[in-house]
Amino acid sequence: MTINSTQKRQHFCIYDYYLDGVFLKWEEVEGECPIMNIGQDWVVNLEDGTKITGKISETEFVSENERRILLTSV
Repeated sequence: MTINSTQKRQHFCIYDYYLDGVFLKWEEVEGECPIMNIGQDWVVNLEDGTKITGKISETEFVSENERRILLTSV
């Protein structure tokens, strides 16, 4: 049996970003899901090159590998 790169990648995290209740984007990141601190500033890079900075107000665990990151405007 051949193992492809997706099967080899065991650790990943999916982030769903919301700013003031509005969905911004989702992204998949290789590696373990890091701990994000409430009140921490966070930069989200949108596909058009725009960078949005928000303050983490809450993180919700959607599943073992998926987090919903709720940001407020700074």
